[in-house]
Amino acid sequence: MTDAEREQVLQWLENQPEDWLDRFMDEHWNDAAPAMEEPARSEKIAQIAYRATLEERIPRRSFIRKALRVAAMFTGLLVMSAAVYYLLSQRSTAVVANVQVKVPFNETQRVVLPDHSSITLNAGSTLTYPERFAGSTREITLEGEAFFDVTPDPSRPFIIHAGGLNTTVLGTTFNVMAYKLAQQFTITVLTGKVAVMDTLSRKEVTLLPKQRVSFNTTTAEMTTSVVERPEQSIAWSEGKLIFEDTPLAEVVERLSFRYGVNIVLVNKQLANCRFNGEFEHESLEDILKIITTLTQTKIKREGTTIALSGNGC
Repeated sequence: MTDAEREQVLQWLENQPEDWLDRFMDEHWNDAAPAMEEPARSEKIAQIAYRATLEERIPRRSFIRKALRVAAMFTGLLVMSAAVYYLLSQRSTAVVANVQVKVPFNETQRVVLPDHSSITLNAGSTLTYPERFAGSTREITLEGEAFFDVTPDPSRPFIIHAGGLNTTVLGTTFNVMAYKLAQQFTITVLTGKVAVMDTLSRKEVTLLPKQRVSFNTTTAEMTTSVVERPEQSIAWSEGKLIFEDTPLAEVVERLSFRYGVNIVLVNKQLANCRFNGEFEHESLEDILKIITTLTQTKIKREGTTIALSGNGC
């Protein structure tokens, strides 16, 4: 190694815990040794045999001292080699760059990951993933909503970090809604099986097809439910908004995330009003006209904030 590399290794060693080499040896003891070509192998065996004949003529005490010196030198080389290997492996992992995708409001975007998994991102969502997946897991970070079609790989679980929830899968299709300001996050499974864990309480639930978990961002409660038509949860990926007997609070929340506005209910009794509707190419203004007509509410706009007021249902 160069002087600069040697100095880097020494500085790295000073910052490691005392038992780092023990842990390293436990982890890599059974790794295969590098192959040695036959000419070099034969030459090395001949050298060992020649030195063995010399050692027979050396006085025992001198031989022991020399053996100890060789052992000490070998140990030093082993430690240094292990340090270099560990440092370089750490460095090679650290240099994997992240890719970040941000989707504008009122748009969707499809992303194909290095493992060929497909992700469709909803409006106002942000996805962060590595240029290549290294190690025993495939991990990404999501803020917003996305529909996942994960490529199966039993040896490398796929993990989504979203708003304090970790969703782990091997290969399946499902929808994750975890906008930063959402009152609740939801994961809906269409096919396969996923495990969802709250990173704070460590509580975990397993979901099968047609099941959904809802996470209340205020109380940190997780509840599971059955979804008869889970495909409706991904209607947005085709540019549609489908509401069937949906609380008005959820309707205005989804509209807020899709169009990048802040829709608030002045009267809290409006939150539980039920709304039915299906939209595809309508503008926000047209959708709000329909909502105000059906719920007998009034609308007031100030910048990006839209207030709905009324007596409730």
